[in-house]
Amino acid sequence: MNELINILKLPYVWGGIGAALGAGLGVNNLSVWLLAVLLGLFFVTMRITGSPEEGKEGRLFAGGSLLMLGWILAFSIRGIVI
Repeated sequence: MNELINILKLPYVWGGIGAALGAGLGVNNLSVWLLAVLLGLFFVTMRITGSPEEGKEGRLFAGGSLLMLGWILAFSIRGIVI
């Protein structure tokens, strides 16, 4: 369980998940609902990990931003390519 939490602490994992969601589904109802669920899981992960270490607060909170940014960039690129 600790290994999974350590993986979910990495902001790039959340960005990759958002990019995969945006590239795979684009913008539709299912994609938005899945994004909302993923943001909820991100908040649960933050709650489970507890207080961040001194100087590492940015890495902990960057995951949610990268999730949204990855999703937006991926569906934008998908819209241009398709």
